[in-house]
Amino acid sequence: MLNIKSSVAVLTTSLILSACGSDNHQSKENNSTSPATFTTEFKSDLTLQKDSDPVIQIAGRTSNQDDNINAYSVTHHFEKSKSSIIFSYNLDKNDVSKTLYVKYDPILKEILGASIKSSPTKIGELQVGSMQYACSEFFYDACKNIQINFDDKTGYSELTFHNAKLSTSNLTDSTNTIKSFITLNGKLAGSLSNLPQTFEDIRKTSVSNLLINQQKNMPLAVIYDPILKQISFDTYTENNFDTGLKLDQFITTLNDKFPPSTILRTETLSGLSGACISKISDIYASPSSITVTENSNDITLTFDQTTYKHTNDALLTPNLPLLDTCPSTYRELNGFVKVNKPHTKLQISPIKKEDFGYSDFQVPAQYFDVANHNLQKFGNDFIDVEIKNKQIEKVSFHEYDLRVAPNSNVLTVFRYTFTCDAKKSCKGISYDDKNTSITFKNTNLFYEENQFDTINQSITLNGVFDFAGR
Repeated sequence: MLNIKSSVAVLTTSLILSACGSDNHQSKENNSTSPATFTTEFKSDLTLQKDSDPVIQIAGRTSNQDDNINAYSVTHHFEKSKSSIIFSYNLDKNDVSKTLYVKYDPILKEILGASIKSSPTKIGELQVGSMQYACSEFFYDACKNIQINFDDKTGYSELTFHNAKLSTSNLTDSTNTIKSFITLNGKLAGSLSNLPQTFEDIRKTSVSNLLINQQKNMPLAVIYDPILKQISFDTYTENNFDTGLKLDQFITTLNDKFPPSTILRTETLSGLSGACISKISDIYASPSSITVTENSNDITLTFDQTTYKHTNDALLTPNLPLLDTCPSTYRELNGFVKVNKPHTKLQISPIKKEDFGYSDFQVPAQYFDVANHNLQKFGNDFIDVEIKNKQIEKVSFHEYDLRVAPNSNVLTVFRYTFTCDAKKSCKGISYDDKNTSITFKNTNLFYEENQFDTINQSITLNGVFDFAGR
């Protein structure tokens, strides 16, 4: 593993050298038609400086349909009823890890995270030993001094940095004992030759008609988790105690024998006026105000004056009779949400050589990405499906195991990844683009690392994998 100095040296040296800017596997049939031409580009007067090292000037870059890595990408990311936009600027055409990612909430108009040396959907999440430089709400310092201007229709973006800082994590371990910073100054301007996909290109699988506190409020998505038997949706509402919108998450758990239980997870205040303490709370409502209607394809929840109320528990003392308690949180729901049931049901052959028989898998895809004009990806913590020009590029299955690391006595979580792609073709797959569903018929995925001889070299999938929807 590289140490701090060598890792950054490789990054900065590569950035200087890369001032200028695969096989397109078809899963169903061989297609010799050349891909449609397109370009992605970013212009730059951005500078990077790691701690007190010399300042590095970042050059702009252009890519086209023949390049394996896009210079610039715009990804609409949807996961578990939340949406965001991820901007990526690849600083070295030969190395995808040398990419600057910025994650943005288009509703709250906030920068959620930024990072260098990460994967697009793990921005700001802790990756021990990765030497990721980032800013985010958790594990790193908060993102500051980054402004964004974005045109959703064309994909054009301008990011301006004023002494913005990305750092190593606030947690220390054996690979990260001294906190280090990269300071960014200047501007990046990204553009696409082809109009990009947008959030609306992610298949809608729910219908809703809701009033929250007597105001029309449409959730971005409604999700049904068949494992937990939970229906969840997020809304943005005024929270009555400061300006701007706040995120509300409504979760209803179904039970075959009892009425459903329902909670609102949101920001609340406690204490006295002038000294209010903010926290995330779970607020319960009466299940008798919710009606559940279910059939083989979908589930409908009907709300009839369903009330979620958080009561401030501050106690007034005789010496402070004039102080007010902090504002309370109140939500009343009326209307309905209707959500499709996912149909994921797979059988997977043994992963370890010592195991026998097929195992059942019923976790549907919980995230969906649309990037630029021609890329899509959906999946969950176990399965990822990558699609290019509406053809399957790659399927990956991940299994996790706690075991002693080689040449040490340390218990470590290992991930075994099995894939089919352009190198080892995906066979026995049919893809339903309209319903975002894949059917596997004796499809073989192959073990990538070959790190442990106790792991089978391939696994076989049969069944259906689909998107839980939005």
